[in-house]
Amino acid sequence: MNQVQLYQPLPTGIGDDAIQSRLNNQLAVAMSMGDPRMNAKTYDRPGLSRGAAQRNQAGIDSAQKMAQGVADAYGENIQNRAYNANAALQAQQGQEQYAQALGGLQQQRAYADQMSELQRQQAMLGMAGGLLRGLMD
Repeated sequence: MNQVQLYQPLPTGIGDDAIQSRLNNQLAVAMSMGDPRMNAKTYDRPGLSRGAAQRNQAGIDSAQKMAQGVADAYGENIQNRAYNANAALQAQQGQEQYAQALGGLQQQRAYADQMSELQRQQAMLGMAGGLLRGLMD
């Protein structure tokens, strides 16, 4: 016999505003990493002034960190959107299973109604046949 469990909606996922806010925040952090002045401090040595090579290397480091930060930001954005897509797919799958279960119950009810109608017809035929046999005897 079919059983239908009441449909429980799945979580809708991460809101679009939250995803966009997170992306904007990560992009801002990535852009701030592109400032060579911050990276030049790692090459400072006490008592020595900065040279062109240190500034050059700090610029290279800044570009690499900024590029990696932007790539990470967009990668997480894609992951969040994929999570939302999977959550929506699971919700649709749950709705489909619910509809299939309800359809099965309807088919089962129609079958039971048809069988009870056949039993009523057979009972009527049996009664009519009994009456006819009683009249012929």
